[in-house]
Amino acid sequence: MRRFELGRPVDAIAHVPTVADRTAFRSDCGYPRSMFVLFGRGFRIATIRGVPVNVDSSWIWIAVLLVATFWAQLDRDFPNLAAAETVGYALFGALVFFGSVFLHEAAHAVTARANGIEVHGITLVFFGGFTAARADEKGPGPAFAIAALGPGTSLALAGVFWILSRLTETTTGPLPGLFSYVSAVNLFMAVFNALPGLPLDGGRMLQSVVWRVTGDQQKATRIAARAGLVVGGLVIALAIFALARQQLFEAVWAGIIGMFIFRGAQASEQRIGLDGRLASATVADAMDPPPPAVPADLSLSQTLDRFLRGHEEEAFPVIEDGNVIGMISFGSARELGMRDPLRPARDAVIPLEHVLIAHPDERLDEVSARLGTERAALVLRDGQLVGAISGSGVYRWAARAR
Repeated sequence: MRRFELGRPVDAIAHVPTVADRTAFRSDCGYPRSMFVLFGRGFRIATIRGVPVNVDSSWIWIAVLLVATFWAQLDRDFPNLAAAETVGYALFGALVFFGSVFLHEAAHAVTARANGIEVHGITLVFFGGFTAARADEKGPGPAFAIAALGPGTSLALAGVFWILSRLTETTTGPLPGLFSYVSAVNLFMAVFNALPGLPLDGGRMLQSVVWRVTGDQQKATRIAARAGLVVGGLVIALAIFALARQQLFEAVWAGIIGMFIFRGAQASEQRIGLDGRLASATVADAMDPPPPAVPADLSLSQTLDRFLRGHEEEAFPVIEDGNVIGMISFGSARELGMRDPLRPARDAVIPLEHVLIAHPDERLDEVSARLGTERAALVLRDGQLVGAISGSGVYRWAARAR
């Protein structure tokens, strides 16, 4: 059964740019399942001290690519290794790498919690990861500390793995090389994320310093965002230079990284002034009418025919005795309905604990932090469905309120 995870906050500590806003609400049907899950396919792999740790489906591709890269390198450098050993070392190297990414994000989360800031989750994605927390909630000092601990942790890990590579250099096998490689990657992560431009950690550090000096958060955000535009432009220029030297691999990756910094900086600048408008409003001000609801006792065959066929990528609330008991999707209904089409819809629901829920009296900025740009939440009052709110709907409301 697919789980609906917490979405990305709009102002989370992020190593990926804000995704372009896409209007996803459809007045004649349910909400697309992708609006309830990060990038459409999120998987919770653990919960550590109440903080969900999620893996986005995009992470799988980089994991496969990384294992394949390690395997090819090991197969070339250590031709006498057995195939099983080669694969084992490749998996170990990938695990250590992603463990380093997780520790980088965990450092953000621990620092946020130490400053009394709620952490909604940690998610590993294609380019690395992000920690969902409102880093600026307690002022520039805590915001600086939260941002700085990420690169600081990567730098410390680089040192640890460099020491391990030296301690194992007298041994036979690929371990010294793997440790040395992961050390270099962590050093790169530390330096790269410390670059002074949003949406990188260094940009948030710059933003916090300017905020502290000037007392103007909007001015600080504007300066850090424009610095991000410069950093992104320089990285894109390096990509063009590498392409001119026929260094295709370096050119492609530099171009991707440069574009994601540039777009993230643009999104950060566009957000200036938005937080104040959101803080002064409630969910009731921006929510949409509720989507059609499925009666809990409706058979799965009827549910598929009336609601879900033709809307395979969407999910609908299920109502019993006037209260929402969960959501139902084409996948969850078909799985059980193929075996017993007369079973009621309640037997195929996705439980509410896996669905984003908002209250109509909640502050809009707090709900927006859970939604991000592409997710949605059901709005419930005492268990009854009164509306729905999406990240894109929040932005549309903010644009009108401006």
